[in-house]
Amino acid sequence: MLDVGPSSSLGVDAHLAAFVDRLAGDAATGPADAARRRIHASITAGAVPPGLRRLAEALAADAEGMPRPRHPVEDADSVAGALRTNSLVVLDDFDVDAVVGALAALLRDGRRVAVTAADRADLTALRDALTPAIVRCCADALPSLSAAEQRELRRLLATASPERRARRGTQLPPADRFPPVDDVATLVARATGTSAADQGLLGGLLSGMDAGRRAAVVDVARTVDAALAALGPRIPGEWSWTLLRNLVHNTYAGVFDALLEQVGQALAESRHVQAAPPVAVLGGLPPHAPDTLRRYAEFLRAGGRNRSYFRNPAQRDVQPVLRQLRVGDAVPETPEQIEVALRHLELADRLRDIDAACRQAGVPAPRSAADLVDLDAALRRVGTAARAVGTLRHDVLFIHPNSPVSVPDLDSAQQVTAAILDYDAHGSADEAARRLEAMVGELARLIPVTRMAPEHTRAVEALRANDVTGYAAALDDLAAARSIAAAENRCAELTERLRRELPRVAEAWEAASADRQGGFGLAWFVEADRLLENLPEADTVDVVLLLGAAEVGVDRLLLTAVAPRLAAVVAPGVRPAEGPTLLSVVQRASALVVAGRPEPSAPAARVVRLSDAARARAAAGSARQDPA
Repeated sequence: MLDVGPSSSLGVDAHLAAFVDRLAGDAATGPADAARRRIHASITAGAVPPGLRRLAEALAADAEGMPRPRHPVEDADSVAGALRTNSLVVLDDFDVDAVVGALAALLRDGRRVAVTAADRADLTALRDALTPAIVRCCADALPSLSAAEQRELRRLLATASPERRARRGTQLPPADRFPPVDDVATLVARATGTSAADQGLLGGLLSGMDAGRRAAVVDVARTVDAALAALGPRIPGEWSWTLLRNLVHNTYAGVFDALLEQVGQALAESRHVQAAPPVAVLGGLPPHAPDTLRRYAEFLRAGGRNRSYFRNPAQRDVQPVLRQLRVGDAVPETPEQIEVALRHLELADRLRDIDAACRQAGVPAPRSAADLVDLDAALRRVGTAARAVGTLRHDVLFIHPNSPVSVPDLDSAQQVTAAILDYDAHGSADEAARRLEAMVGELARLIPVTRMAPEHTRAVEALRANDVTGYAAALDDLAAARSIAAAENRCAELTERLRRELPRVAEAWEAASADRQGGFGLAWFVEADRLLENLPEADTVDVVLLLGAAEVGVDRLLLTAVAPRLAAVVAPGVRPAEGPTLLSVVQRASALVVAGRPEPSAPAARVVRLSDAARARAAAGSARQDPA
């Protein structure tokens, strides 16, 4: 009996490779050796054939004396049902007609079956007995479609519908070839005179200008738009917009310029103050304290000295000021300390002036030197916007010798800016109509009329009729139709590739898809030696149907590497040979036995009888698929 070793070793690839060597026996050449080398390469690559692993696990469980599985068959009258839940099945006492019925059931179940035998005569006898319905699903070679492509084709055929089949041959351009709905709506509004941004007389003036002059006006409008956008949303009561409106009316212009200059100077002074030691004011300072400190600083810079007696007037005058000041923790005495204290007092005076100017201009006054940075940036944005609006007012005023358009205030500036930019983006009504007409022509030329989808046609017609709602609905339908058409065209592509190699199989699969009956099975007739010498790629075959299983040796168990499931056929009246054979090993592995005769024959494993009624139903199923 074949020794597979303890089950604990079966999880190790090296022991699984040794199991393959025991199955191949002493063959140094020939089909068994070719299969062994191919399986070893798969094990090394980490892709162990699932059928081979299941066989090894079943034998290991038996070797340890574990109870054999006794799960009920899903459908006792169906070989296909038995193979759904069992990886090893013995079809005992199956004559040619019974094998034909079993093969028909597997094909209806959508199985890819490798029908093989050690004796070519067994294959010939079976092929001669096949019905025309089965013959259409037979092949002498596997298709070149990859396993993933076969799964994709079978899924597409199984989910096909008359609506989807009607899409075959239609072409749908990518979504980016269709103009966006918002652009179409804007052009339609412009062409029909319902645009929210009414260009009015300005549009006529712009259209009559030469390209260079119009480009200059558009650049000014862009500058105004960017400057206004930098101010943020126009909120009622927002001081920056209020100040800008006043500046546009030339109100507070002098105050604004002075305030901007003072803030800039204060910023420069605050940087020096922040870099110097801190200054503290202990009490009230005498009047004109900064001037007193300034004269004392000039006295020191001129070479004057601090004296305890006979003090200079500048030294006597500064003493009340110095008593109230501290630079760091010391009374300022050196010229550097005096300079630091002076800058602190000058900055304080500057901030008081800024506070007064802010109140006059309606601007929030800075509460500290840190607020100066934000105030300076905000004032500069307002100044930039005011200058941009002023330039726009000038350009619009002289846009035409008799220009009827003016920009008297900020609101007018915003409206004129929007109208200029709108004209630049979409042109006049005539230009918008011409652009819409050009869009219609471009869409109509994307696909030949004979291959144009209905949704594409609706989009073209809606665009021609300036129907924005209908155009948007057509685009929505196109998104769904695009995936349906892509699936059907992909199905047609894969079917055509299959048809070039296996025309009858492609025809049978298309017929099954149209009738929504049966599966998409494939019967590959191949001799056992050739199958072992050229093991197919993984996930290419679902079931190996081995004819004449009672007469073959253990080495034919390498066929379990071809597919996850093996069905061993034993003809009526044939009994296994003595010694280890394929049949004895699969029976030891608890293979399900399906008997083809009503008489029991004391099987060594589970037995499910294929009744006469079940065989009659299988034959009737084959006759229904046979058009003859």
